[in-house]
Amino acid sequence: MLCSILDMRLKNYNVIAFLFLMTSLWSQEVNKLEKRIIKSANSAVFNSSNLSVSVFDIAQQKEIAGYRAQKVLSPASSLKLLTTFTALKHLGADYQFQTIIGYEGSLRDDGTLNGNLIIKGGGDPTLGSDKVEGSLPFRELLNYIVKVVAAHNINCIKGKVIVDESIFDSYPVAPSWQWNDLGNYYASGAWGLNIHENQYYIYFKDRSVIGNRPTIHSISPRVPRLNLSNEIVVDSSHTGDQAYIFGGPYNYDKRVVGTIPQGTGPFSIKGSLPDPPAFFAEHLRIKLSKANIQSEGATTRFRSSKKRLVAVDTILSPPLSMIVKKANVESNNLYTESLLKLMGLKKMGQGSGQNGLATIIRLLRKYKVNTKEQIFHDGSGLSARNQISSQAIAKFLSGIANETSVENCTKYLPRGGYAGTVKGMFGKSAARGNVWLKSGSMSAVQSYSGYVKTKSGKWCSFSIIVNGFSQKHPVIRKKLERMISDIYHEA
Repeated sequence: MLCSILDMRLKNYNVIAFLFLMTSLWSQEVNKLEKRIIKSANSAVFNSSNLSVSVFDIAQQKEIAGYRAQKVLSPASSLKLLTTFTALKHLGADYQFQTIIGYEGSLRDDGTLNGNLIIKGGGDPTLGSDKVEGSLPFRELLNYIVKVVAAHNINCIKGKVIVDESIFDSYPVAPSWQWNDLGNYYASGAWGLNIHENQYYIYFKDRSVIGNRPTIHSISPRVPRLNLSNEIVVDSSHTGDQAYIFGGPYNYDKRVVGTIPQGTGPFSIKGSLPDPPAFFAEHLRIKLSKANIQSEGATTRFRSSKKRLVAVDTILSPPLSMIVKKANVESNNLYTESLLKLMGLKKMGQGSGQNGLATIIRLLRKYKVNTKEQIFHDGSGLSARNQISSQAIAKFLSGIANETSVENCTKYLPRGGYAGTVKGMFGKSAARGNVWLKSGSMSAVQSYSGYVKTKSGKWCSFSIIVNGFSQKHPVIRKKLERMISDIYHEA
C-alpha cells in the first residue's frame, strides 16, 4: 500500500515537473515577444488609454503575440491598408482611371456642335494634379482639352459644357466625417470628377505682427462664387499652421479661423473645393471662350444620361500601383476614397462608399477575419467612428501577403526611417529599414500597421492601435516605436 502511494506521488511529481518544464520553455521561447509587449503596455503612459497589439507570423499564418488583440478601436489612417490592398487585388496594379472627352448631338460641317460638350468623369483622383508624374497639371489640362475640341473642328457649341460626375453616387464625403474637417484639403471627398486634388490655396500677407489679422492676398486657382470670412490671427513664428476652414461640400460661404505663424512673405493654407465638377466645368467654359469657342453655359450632371456620347479622346490616369503607393506614403484621403468607390462600382455595380466597404469585408472574410465586431464608415480612416481590432488588421495583412507575396505588399508602403509619415522613425535602431508601415493619427488616436522583417529573417505583419490617451502624440509614438523594435528583435 505504501509503495503504491509512493509510486502515485512519484508519477504526479513527474507530471508536475514535466508541465513546469514545458510551461517554462513556452514562456521563455514562444512568449518572449508577448512578455515585452505586455511590459510596454503596462507603462504609465498608457494608464488612461485603450491599447491593442497583434503580431502574425506570415509563413505560419498565425498570431504569435498580442495584447488585447481583439479590442476594437479607431485605427485612423491604418485603415487605408485595407482599402488600397483590396483595390490592388480586385482592380490590378495596371488599372487606369478614364476621363472621356466627347459630345452629344450633331456636329455640322461648319464646326457648330448642336448639342453639349461632355467631360465624363471616371473618378480619377489625379486628374489635373501637379503632384503626380504622368498627370497633366490643372492649367495644362484645360489647354489640352481646348486643343482636342479645336482639333475635332468644333468652333461653336449650341449647348452647354457639361461635366458628368454620374460614375459615383452623390455623396462625396462620408456622413460621419467631422464638420470641422470638411472645409480643409484632407476632407475633400471623392467625386465622379475630381480636379486639382480637389484643393485650392489661400495666400495670406501682412503677418509680421503677432495678434494682427493678416489679409488674404490671393486664392489659387480662382473658385467662382467663393466667399471667405477671414478670422485668422497671427501667432508666434514657431506655432505653425493652426488654421481651419469651416464649410462643407456645396457651401461657398466659408469661415477661416485659427492662427498662422508670424513671418515675412506670403503664407498659404489649403481648402477643399466646394464642388469640383462645377469648378472644372466653369473653368473649361471660360478657357474655351478665350479660344473663341463659345457655349451656352456650364453645368454638371450627377445622373447618367441615355443620350449617345461621341467620344473624341480619353485621358488616362497613372497606373493604380502609383496611386496606391502615393495614397499610403502620403496618407492621401482623396486617393483612398476614390479607390473605395471604384471598387464598389466594379464589384457591386454602384460607385458608392458602402459598396466599396462591402468589397473589403468580403476579402476580410476570405482571410478568416472576424468581421462581426468591425465597424467601417469610410475607406481612409478619417471618420472617428471606424472601429477595428489590431488582430483584424494584422491578420488581413498576413493573409494578403501570403496570397501574393510580402515583397509585393511592402513596395506600396513607406519604409520606416526613410519615407513618408514614418521617415523620422527608429533613429539608430537596427529596426530602421526593416519595417514597412502605415501610420494613423488623429486626436487621442495613434496607430501603426505593416510588416517587419525580423532580426532572425522571419516576416511578420503587425498592428498597434492606441486610443484615448492624455499624453502628447510624440510620447505615444516613441512608446509604439519601441514596441515595433521589440517585434524586430524578438519575433
